[in-house]
Amino acid sequence: MKNKIVLAALALTLMPVGLQATQQPNIILFLVDDCSTHELGCYGNTMVSTPNIDALAEGGIKFKSAWATPVCVSSRAAIMSGQYGFRNGAYGNSYKESETYDAMPWGKMTLFRAMKESGYATFHGGKWHLPTSPADPDWGVDEYFLYGSLMGGDGLNPEWTREYSGSWWSWGNSNKFSPTEKPQHSPSATWHPMVIKNGQLRSTGPDDFGPEMLADAALDFAQRNKHAKKPFFIYYSSHLTHFPWTEMKAPGNHEVTKTEPGMVSNVQYLDTVVGRLVNELKAMGEYENTVIVFMADNPTYGLGKGAASEIGAHIPFIVAGGSKWVKWHGETGSLTDCVDLYPTLLELADHRALPSQVLDGQSLVPLLEGDRAHSREWLFSYTFGFHRMIRNRDYSLDAQGQLWRCNPSGNPFTFEKVETDNEASRTARMVLESQLEHLPIPDEDQMKKNPKVYKQYVNVMAGQLTHRQKNAETFYQTGVQSLLNRPGRLKYDLK
Repeated sequence: MKNKIVLAALALTLMPVGLQATQQPNIILFLVDDCSTHELGCYGNTMVSTPNIDALAEGGIKFKSAWATPVCVSSRAAIMSGQYGFRNGAYGNSYKESETYDAMPWGKMTLFRAMKESGYATFHGGKWHLPTSPADPDWGVDEYFLYGSLMGGDGLNPEWTREYSGSWWSWGNSNKFSPTEKPQHSPSATWHPMVIKNGQLRSTGPDDFGPEMLADAALDFAQRNKHAKKPFFIYYSSHLTHFPWTEMKAPGNHEVTKTEPGMVSNVQYLDTVVGRLVNELKAMGEYENTVIVFMADNPTYGLGKGAASEIGAHIPFIVAGGSKWVKWHGETGSLTDCVDLYPTLLELADHRALPSQVLDGQSLVPLLEGDRAHSREWLFSYTFGFHRMIRNRDYSLDAQGQLWRCNPSGNPFTFEKVETDNEASRTARMVLESQLEHLPIPDEDQMKKNPKVYKQYVNVMAGQLTHRQKNAETFYQTGVQSLLNRPGRLKYDLK
């Protein structure tokens, strides 16, 4: 009862503008799992063909400087709330729901619920990795098509795990697969996937391919709501390109044909899915009535994921769709991060948050409408809340206190570490540090509830580099092209 009263009160903080007097676009938020800019042709990759994503960027707005957080859960919570971790309670992937997530979704007007209050039919598809599940009415999800893999929240229903007959992959070694559930294993999301549709485990077999099934479900939801003349919000949370990088289904074949395993084939199938969605929207006559946001929750594993520095926060970010809402196309150096999605999508939906609803994000609608100078002044990101990084147009300050000089390319591997102590570098550092002073960290009592997190906090305060930060230093020295050419990314041993 208390939760329902809180949500009812929060619903009043959102006020329709003009009582839906203007047409609302359909909205598709296409979130890629663990994918750096360097994986995509439109961001400079010459090793992989991504023509559909490239076309989306060419016909929309491609951001060169967009940030999320370096790991999955904290980015997803920021998208759902329009708030940083110090408000929504999500600082990283390591959490105990009753401690770290006491603010999500209870007491929050989630993005799903806000869209539902705006008159949208709401759909979640794919990976969840948030507290509870989309079945919890507090979230505001009308329908869902959920992978058991990387579910998060309450975990998996034991009845589902007993009935599921597909394979399980290991967190410790994603080359290892098991026919039965074991500790630290997750069910497949590709071949013979574990799929939960609106609370029911769906029967799948060895030839069933999860990414294709997810696209089918999302497009079916779009078709049904087109006929019902109701705007739809689809949160398409792709499992790709998170490992394990298994074989994909060869596109264009009616027979079940598999590609080679590896990151390259996973990226190329991701591109196939994007192309299918765009083409089906056009065939439905809905593309011009739709806004598509294509982004990642964090960079690729092995290319910076988890590192509290620029390479750990920098993500691909594209906005495309109907010319009524995305009024120009090209690339932009405007700064944006994942908390900006919430106010942007609400404004597109013709809804406004009142001052009583505290948001950290800033709407991108002025930029979409043609104000190309529109930008945030700074970007902020974090892991565990105490690894904090911040940047503005000219400089970036990572969690180790290293200052970097940025450049217009947006590519963090080309940024220059500032080694010289002079008036310019001292001023740049002072500006960024003064901004960080207004962005709080968790208090020690809160961190002590999770001994592993608290131990890391103590070590960091003592000046010790974490494993992730050591990796980040190595990645910078190695260079992105060498990282993209590593044999383990291109071929994947499934034995």
